[in-house]
Amino acid sequence: MSKRKQRHLSPAGFLLALVLLIVGIFALDAFYRVFLQNVPENIVGVGGFASTPSASDTSSAGEENADTTEATQPSGTVLQLTAADEANGSLILVDAAHPYAGAQAWTDFSAVTDTNVKPRDTSLQMQSEIAEPLCSLFDAYATANGYANLQVYSTLDTTLSSTSIYTNVLPDRSSGYGFDIGLITSTGEVVPYITKRNEWMVANSWEYGFILRYPSDKTEATGTPYAPHHFRYVGKIHAAIMHENNFCLEEYLDYLGITPWNPAGWHILTAYSLTRSTTSPQMPAALQQFPCRKMRSTPFPVTTAAALSSP
Repeated sequence: MSKRKQRHLSPAGFLLALVLLIVGIFALDAFYRVFLQNVPENIVGVGGFASTPSASDTSSAGEENADTTEATQPSGTVLQLTAADEANGSLILVDAAHPYAGAQAWTDFSAVTDTNVKPRDTSLQMQSEIAEPLCSLFDAYATANGYANLQVYSTLDTTLSSTSIYTNVLPDRSSGYGFDIGLITSTGEVVPYITKRNEWMVANSWEYGFILRYPSDKTEATGTPYAPHHFRYVGKIHAAIMHENNFCLEEYLDYLGITPWNPAGWHILTAYSLTRSTTSPQMPAALQQFPCRKMRSTPFPVTTAAALSSP
């Protein structure tokens, strides 16, 4: 019996088979993404402004605002910003003309056991309320990046010196609500972010309540040079609004009618909630307009396409 001649795959045939395999993989991936993957969730935000009661308010104006607010306020997180918070809290504006004069509820990193958080020194101080969201932020970064290679280099100006990788003076550092990051290289050296920025941190820190405090396109508004290394805690909802509208802190406070020069212009931000939805984000018609003393009555534009870490 004659032996059957064995066939060998030619190089051209091998390449063709490889191409078909790759095309098949991409086709299956596309099919999964379009037909099988869960519909991504959107964060839908609705909200509005109402006047802060003050001595200069008339009773009729107060009654009118109260009635309208009661009629439109949905369930959800309600932020109350009052004149008593003018020199305190995570929204405080600190600049060269207005040094920090708020509360100093300091804590340090000595009790932080999260291995993804790498402070230059455990004695670095910060406001106690940012410790937990800071850990969540660095955990998310390590998960997305595959490893933790960011250092919390400094928090207050008192932790810097002429030999530090950052020698710029940032007014915001006195608040204790911010921190500077440094990049840990493969050799263990920590290098600064001077012109380049950490893209993941800039794009995602808002989900954990932080913002890039001094962006490159906001130097006129902040009065401070670009600082890609300095992040500031403002709270999740505020950070979401700022992210959606590309506000720096100065612009956001101006939008709220809150400035150190106009304490009577403080407002209560009412009826604001963030909810998850799988439908196209649209603001309910009943919430399209809100009364606002000393500010325009316009829709409150917040519709983010990324999910916060918690509702």
